[in-house]
Amino acid sequence: MSSELSLLQKLPHQKRTMPFEIVEESLDVARDDAIAVLDATRQHAVDRSRFQWLYCDNPDGPAVLWAIRKTETGEMAGFTVALPRRMLVDGQLHRAWNGADFSILPRFRTLGLALKLRRAAKNGVDDQRVDFLYAHPNEKMAVIHAKVGHSPIGEMVRYAKVLRTAPYIQRKVGNSALAAVGGAMLDPLLRIAGAETRHRAKCNTSLMDIANIDERFDELFNNAAPQRGVIGVRDSSYLRWRYAENPLETAQVIIAEQNGQLCGYLVMTTQEDMGVIKDLFPMDRPEVARDLLVTAIQQGRKQGLNSLSFTMLCSNPLVSSLVEFGFRQRSGLSQMYGYAPESSELRATVLDAKAWWLTVGDRDV
Repeated sequence: MSSELSLLQKLPHQKRTMPFEIVEESLDVARDDAIAVLDATRQHAVDRSRFQWLYCDNPDGPAVLWAIRKTETGEMAGFTVALPRRMLVDGQLHRAWNGADFSILPRFRTLGLALKLRRAAKNGVDDQRVDFLYAHPNEKMAVIHAKVGHSPIGEMVRYAKVLRTAPYIQRKVGNSALAAVGGAMLDPLLRIAGAETRHRAKCNTSLMDIANIDERFDELFNNAAPQRGVIGVRDSSYLRWRYAENPLETAQVIIAEQNGQLCGYLVMTTQEDMGVIKDLFPMDRPEVARDLLVTAIQQGRKQGLNSLSFTMLCSNPLVSSLVEFGFRQRSGLSQMYGYAPESSELRATVLDAKAWWLTVGDRDV
């Protein structure tokens, strides 16, 4: 036996290759494979225009992409990206990553691969490529985030207000004629009872062509950005990219003015018959927020929308204004996670839900 062991020890060892490798790739190299993975793992088709807009045209910088590839064949088994975002933390400019598009083909889904892929972005933060990261994983992916060391920050909550009752009555009774009669009776009562009917505006509000976002929005953000906590930069270059140039949806913007000066805005899109408020700024001026919300409600009714919906981090101060105007909390959506190294002076603030000024417009698309 000893001679056999001695002989084996003298034989050259064959190098064992890993079946998969995690590689950071240029967007040009990964483009077609990444789109194919997205198409295979999403319920809706993903085209090149989304890839170009979301990954390449971001004014805060191109996305960073990590791919899982089979070592022998080079086949892409999955990938994820980090979207660069300029953030203010206690009034100081910092660099962050917004985690997005974590996708692995079903036949390759294992805990080990998922952890290695998720850890790639964390390693980038540890290597000081950015100062911190945040992400909004679904329930299954939240486990992966926790295992690699990301921390839960807070729950994303959705508030909605019914504008037309007929569709909801029909869902319950299944009779369109009866629902129409019920809606015709209830909708005027909802308007009369709504706080928006009694609201007295402090600002002049109006719809503005979203393509006309200009330097006034830079000045507004510079003057109104909170000096405490964490907020994504909302200057004109970001707003135009995020909303005006977005190939996935059409947005409209309501602006608020006082003495001819821009003092706030609300961005809203439409999904089927529901208005979706994406952002409202500033978030700590209730008098401006109320005027913008009332105008959004009025516009929603003019456009025949069934409801308005707004999703944000649970600690957002806008919640009180939403409740005031009849928005009610719906079922919870997801946890927001974040990561900053233990040695970082930003860690306590980044992981504190109360420090964040965050709406659904800040998350991945």
